[in-house]
Amino acid sequence: RLRSARGPLRAVARGRKRAVTPCALMRAEAADFELLRALGQVSYAVESSSERTLTWSGGEDGSVPDSFSVSGLGASAGDAVMKLYAGKVVGWDDGTMSPSNAVPDVLLKEYVNAAAARMADAEVTAYQKLYGDPNDSTIGQTWDGRVVGEAFDPKSVPVVPLIAFFASKPVAQGAESSLWTVQAWGPGGLQKLADYPSRRQPIYEQKWWPPVQRARDAGLGPRMRFVRNAVKGVLRSMEAIHTRRVAHGAIDASAFSMSTLEDADADDLEVRLMNFGFASSLTPEARMNDMRASAMVIAELAFSSLALNGPSALTSSEALRRLFEDVFLLDEKAAREYFLEEPEFAAVVEFFEYRDRQGDGWRLLVDLWRGDGSAEDALARAEAVETPYD
Repeated sequence: RLRSARGPLRAVARGRKRAVTPCALMRAEAADFELLRALGQVSYAVESSSERTLTWSGGEDGSVPDSFSVSGLGASAGDAVMKLYAGKVVGWDDGTMSPSNAVPDVLLKEYVNAAAARMADAEVTAYQKLYGDPNDSTIGQTWDGRVVGEAFDPKSVPVVPLIAFFASKPVAQGAESSLWTVQAWGPGGLQKLADYPSRRQPIYEQKWWPPVQRARDAGLGPRMRFVRNAVKGVLRSMEAIHTRRVAHGAIDASAFSMSTLEDADADDLEVRLMNFGFASSLTPEARMNDMRASAMVIAELAFSSLALNGPSALTSSEALRRLFEDVFLLDEKAAREYFLEEPEFAAVVEFFEYRDRQGDGWRLLVDLWRGDGSAEDALARAEAVETPYD
């Protein structure tokens, strides 16, 4: 049972610690975790357009980004409420968990009411599919009984790891029970792709030798490389979940966790997909919706990050959607000609024309916007390109 106390919110321990390997989705108990601090609250509502939006309100200690939103379409059964906590594992013993209360081991989501519980169910069901592909394990046995191959590592799937779920008494009084999910903290904590375009970058120390390194890191080189790697990370995440027959249903820039937001660390960037509360089985329509949503993410990323004056109302995903769909009618040549005339977007044009000035990037973006093809094909097209910045 979880209860409120001065300082950390604690779980009441019961019995001895269990020997557990906390790496894959499993059913847990409330006593396995201790809540260190409340981070914020997520609310779920349906607007007049039937668009469902999650909004994060800032944490009690002020250490959490102000807000993010996740949008998807579908029918509503009322407002949903989720509360988020930084916590640590106390009921498992694998010899590696941090003994200090100062460093959170896990992020816990409390799904407070029935409407939120449906999202918890969708998230757990999605992860069961993501972690249940037999092709992800190469474990086998030779004729003489020796075990060969490698076991499935959940971290190999580019999604934020979900390690456990359980039901418990709620932290606050009033509700009968709450559902909970437990996520592992990524190397970037709560950093999201949506935060990158407006992130202030430290002054990059120019390398003057060797010459190839100088060309790679000069001017916009690191930023171009970060955006390229982020685009590939988005498509890699999409390819992974679609291969496992899962549709996300709420793709936007806040659904991608980032290991870093610094251009200087572009080569080490790791992108993982999260927020599977609107997930469903993959159908042709659901696949198309995910692909079109990924086009909006990629367009907003490129235009907001590389525009001369940075993010603006003109580089928002909705403004770009209206341009590409309603003005350009998904014609890549019309889009290219328009932005060629705008000095504000000179670096964006360079980014999308990265191979022999043939406009490959424009075509890929428009194909994504149409929902044509698969995430696997789109990723292969993005990875096939080489630029001076790679």
